[in-house]
Amino acid sequence: MRYRFLLIGLVLLTQGAVAEPTRDEVMSGAVRCAGIADNRVWLDCFYGSAQPMRAILGLATAPPAQTKLVPPPGAAYSSAETSRYAPPQKSRGFIADVFGSSKPFASNVPMESYKFARNGAFTVVLKNGQTYRQEESDLVFARWNRPAGTYLVTIVSASANFVLKVKDEPGITYHVRRM
Repeated sequence: MRYRFLLIGLVLLTQGAVAEPTRDEVMSGAVRCAGIADNRVWLDCFYGSAQPMRAILGLATAPPAQTKLVPPPGAAYSSAETSRYAPPQKSRGFIADVFGSSKPFASNVPMESYKFARNGAFTVVLKNGQTYRQEESDLVFARWNRPAGTYLVTIVSASANFVLKVKDEPGITYHVRRM
């Protein structure tokens, strides 16, 4: 009887040790979802980040639409909200911190696709996999009608959000956020 309690105790002690790396992996994935502004998309990413634990527990796998939203280790969605969950980054200097960097985040990258919402705002997917959605507050509306791959895009950081410029549209800038 005494050995049974000892065996049960050992099993219970090892369960925590086995679960911890998976819990860390799940929480790390959840933190990488923090920069998603849309609540529904964030929730899908959050659910997708739990996939490693679901596998250990023998639960049904999360839908691919959720798991593919989770950025790989070392990557993350970027937004003002992200800084609440991530360690602070080194200052780039007063001017760059206030106005953003003039160094392009992406330069002359072809569009993979674009689509317009009912309000005229666009969502752009670049060939490098980055996705940007136009800010609702932006008053400039795109009038693209050619195939997406014919447009070359430059993205410049502008404080917490980004500025999107299209090579064929000199002087026109769109305010976007990364998805």
